[in-house]
Amino acid sequence: MKYLNLFIGFSLALTAFVFAAEDNHSTRQRANSAYDELDDAISAKISKKFGRQNEGASSQKNKDRHDRYSQYEGKYPAKEAPSQSITSLPADFPTPTIMVLPSVSGKGTASLQVVANNPYAKAAMDGVNEYLTANRYSVKSLEGSDNLDKVIQIQNSLAGSDEDLAYLASLVLNADIYIKYSGSVDKRGIVSVELNAYESSTARLLGTQSATVDGLGRNSELDRQANLRTAAKKAMPGLESKIVSYWQDDYRKGFKYRVIMNIKGDYDDNQLEDIREDIRQNLKDSFKNVKGNSMTSKTIDLVVYSDSDDVQDVYSQIRKVVKPIAPVKMINSSKKLIIMDIN
Repeated sequence: MKYLNLFIGFSLALTAFVFAAEDNHSTRQRANSAYDELDDAISAKISKKFGRQNEGASSQKNKDRHDRYSQYEGKYPAKEAPSQSITSLPADFPTPTIMVLPSVSGKGTASLQVVANNPYAKAAMDGVNEYLTANRYSVKSLEGSDNLDKVIQIQNSLAGSDEDLAYLASLVLNADIYIKYSGSVDKRGIVSVELNAYESSTARLLGTQSATVDGLGRNSELDRQANLRTAAKKAMPGLESKIVSYWQDDYRKGFKYRVIMNIKGDYDDNQLEDIREDIRQNLKDSFKNVKGNSMTSKTIDLVVYSDSDDVQDVYSQIRKVVKPIAPVKMINSSKKLIIMDIN
């Protein structure tokens, strides 16, 4: 009989646990409320008896109260918090113009094709662009036949180079910085996004940031896309701080232009060396700063810093410098790029 009573008691306890588990969320809420009332009552009595000396103990109890339920954090997805920049520019300081494209190798329209055909790529790009616009950045898009045609035209002008679409597009669209992104989605619905920011005139890497979002079992196509947008936004504050650090320092140096000069004339080695040296020195005397990207026997590749934000004005200054040395001809130009031949 004793064992029968124990069995019945265990069965009733197990039944109560099962029903409690079925409504565990509401139970936790009631328990939480009860703990709150009990803790508040105890804290009030202690405070009345001992005064302010027990504020630290009350604070610890509040922490312990939170810890009791910390095991449930993340089980129910929270609403997405508004994005905030962790390092921002002063209100009166100009913000950089930024362009975003997927990290895709190859020339032509490969990047745009990825965005158009892959909803995951589109979702990640939307997340980055939403963050940028919410934090008052000007965002450029390559979508549009006129812009794309110009990029491809310049890409063809640089035959034999390995310049990618994102870099050239930033020069054509007058973007100060471009962001390339990549991402992945696993079978469990966990998504990861990696962002890389580059300076447009030289394609110098400014920083990298990544983020991961766990779908918590929500693994539909729409959930994955939403989580990719969230992961992209989650990665942006860290990347933004690196962009802002660069931009505040670099903006004061002047407007930057990449200048590529192809030497087409028939010159011997000594003449080529004299031409390269004379051009470089004269440009240094005419602009705020001049930095070399690369130089070959037939190519001069530079970045010039100017007070002018008009590419035609900059080209005219360069032409005045180069013309006394050798005949010069404009081949192509965009907002931040000048390609010219020296005959």
